[in-house]
Amino acid sequence: MSAVLDYAKRHELTVTGLTFRSQDVRPGNVFFALKGANCDGNLFIPQAINNGAVLIVSAQHPAEKLSIPFLLSNDIDRDMADAAYEFYGRPSDNLTMFGITGTKGKTSIAYLLESILIAAGQTVGALGTVNYRVGGQKICDAPNTTPAAIPLFQLLAQMKQAHAQSVVMEVSSHALELQRVRHIWYDTAVFTNLQRDHLDFHLTFENYFAAKRKLFENVADPQNPKPNRNAIINIDDPYGQQLAASLQGRVPVITFSQKNPKADFYAQDIHESLTDTSFTVNGTPARIRLLGKHNVYNALAAWAAAAAHAIPTKTIVRGLDALPGVPGRMERIDEGQNFFAFVDFAYTNESLERAFATVAPFKKGKVFLVFGCGGQRDRTKRPLMGKTACTQADRVFLTNDNPRCENPQQIFDDILAGMKECSNYEIIPDRAAAIRRALATAQPNDIVIVAGKGHENYQLIGTEKRHFSDQEVVRQFLQEKTHVQTRDVVR
Repeated sequence: MSAVLDYAKRHELTVTGLTFRSQDVRPGNVFFALKGANCDGNLFIPQAINNGAVLIVSAQHPAEKLSIPFLLSNDIDRDMADAAYEFYGRPSDNLTMFGITGTKGKTSIAYLLESILIAAGQTVGALGTVNYRVGGQKICDAPNTTPAAIPLFQLLAQMKQAHAQSVVMEVSSHALELQRVRHIWYDTAVFTNLQRDHLDFHLTFENYFAAKRKLFENVADPQNPKPNRNAIINIDDPYGQQLAASLQGRVPVITFSQKNPKADFYAQDIHESLTDTSFTVNGTPARIRLLGKHNVYNALAAWAAAAAHAIPTKTIVRGLDALPGVPGRMERIDEGQNFFAFVDFAYTNESLERAFATVAPFKKGKVFLVFGCGGQRDRTKRPLMGKTACTQADRVFLTNDNPRCENPQQIFDDILAGMKECSNYEIIPDRAAAIRRALATAQPNDIVIVAGKGHENYQLIGTEKRHFSDQEVVRQFLQEKTHVQTRDVVR
């Protein structure tokens, strides 16, 4: 029993809901006063009470006596997860739960696996970076890759009510560390790779890996009641090899690889184009409408996870081919122009390198890159990205990403520290102007990559969240350019 709900029951409180947002409090709600990095929920306790809260839960004593019951928590993340799990009816217990973790590839794997499960006739719930959805219909945009415990269990309850059989989840290291997924027993855990990221939160790479491992300790836990538990692991990644070795004898380990023929799922005969990628897995031909060898890894992960749950190979191949693309992942924008334009979510050095590697075999002209780095995030990756950008692109248009409350000039200076030997760049702080400048510069057969924001339809400047979509800016410019060219031809 949840300590919070038990307290409410003993004090004869009628609980109608749970929230950690004071503005969302409704009569009968329990308010969890979370102290975050940028906002302290304790400051909003009076507002929560005015809105009808019946119980306040906090990790610190209130500044003054409250007019409603108060519960002091020595682990508020745990108590919030416990309460959410119980209040929403333990929704994950009877769902097949797929958890995907790693630095890169989570979103693409989730989309590919969802497509396979749909091809197998299932109703599928999906929780990830782009949005939350069930039965192929979007529930809402995703404020976090993995939602906080209260909205998470509320969403899982909604998915269960919609008769979902399976849920595909991207599980972030933050979620694992902050106990957001506490009480979820996973059937399958997928490991993609481990690269430098989120060190502003985890501080060390070892801490980052330790957070990721928690998902696999979940499936290996003898107390996990799920009957068909397994771990799907990329053994071409050194951390994947380490993880696989540590799990042997504790839970079935299913491996995938592009390098090791002894892997359970081995891809070869890879053929790339700027429209799709074909390959074979253990001799079976397949195709995805995603670009690059890194997406073959993502397809392998989805394939292995589906096969672990007895989905036939023919269905897996059909499901992979059915996915038209993943929002903001090397997403091609084609408005009839005579050059290529892609929007990609590349926001680390490794993902930038991957984007360049994807288009390199097809380079006939120049490659232009538009990118920046997010503010109030890991500064150590910025010079690395700068160096990769200016050494692999013919020209770089350095611009704002999500500066948040950090001085944009500081962000540029950090990036430029890695571009000291280069002169093939220009700084255009206005992101839309930078995108238009890159597109206007492109000639026939050139390639323009707009990197960093991918699927995001907003820009965070200071404390303001403004609507902004790289795709919309690119598409509008190309439509206008194509219209002008067509009009000139008609004349």
